[in-house]
Amino acid sequence: MELLAFLAVAFCGSLVSAVFGLGSGFIVLSFGSLLLPLKDCIALTTVLFTASTFTKAYIYRHDINWRLSGIIALGSIPFAWLGAETLATLDPAPLKPLLAGFIIVSVIINQFGLRLKLPHTIVVAVSVSAAYGFISGLLSSGNPIKALAMDRMGFEKQAFIGAMAATALGVNITKLWSYSDNQILRSEHLSTGVGLIFIAIISALFGKKLIHHIPDNKYKQGLSVILIISASALILK
Repeated sequence: MELLAFLAVAFCGSLVSAVFGLGSGFIVLSFGSLLLPLKDCIALTTVLFTASTFTKAYIYRHDINWRLSGIIALGSIPFAWLGAETLATLDPAPLKPLLAGFIIVSVIINQFGLRLKLPHTIVVAVSVSAAYGFISGLLSSGNPIKALAMDRMGFEKQAFIGAMAATALGVNITKLWSYSDNQILRSEHLSTGVGLIFIAIISALFGKKLIHHIPDNKYKQGLSVILIISASALILK
């Protein structure tokens, strides 16, 4: 029964991510951890994330800036590893409200029309990869800070969702490899993992149809709400 409820939560979270490019983390981890042991929840959620990012990267492959996305995806891997290693020696709790506050204030400032633009340069891409990778490894999710940066880089809906997915491939694969190596992700997770892969594919395809019916201004407002909720979830984890 718990696994069925977890799959239902996974579908809801994956659908939100399919429309806005992020949001599945705080939904699946927050509610899923009430249904399954935390480590099992994290491992299975990573399976969902990986399948979701591969699917969305393929669906939006023609909209993605692969040059910048490739830099962020590959560049984030060593920083994710560094963040994970830092987690072993540092209590990340004091950093969470600082990061959450930065994201929330940035979104609020943007709503008042003071929008900081980031150029599509290698320097910016490397900086985003470092921040995203390190925070992802240290705090389990760096998506809010990456989404904030990519929104400031001016990506439109399809390009934004595709780039969010493509740039997460390296980090998610690294996590899967680490979890498998440390027996956090085990053979007993196989059947649930297959179900999560199907959920990721179906929700991504459904999300692609939905975004065509959402006006750009409403989409930006929805993204701002998701960013604030995601940032707030960092404090509560």
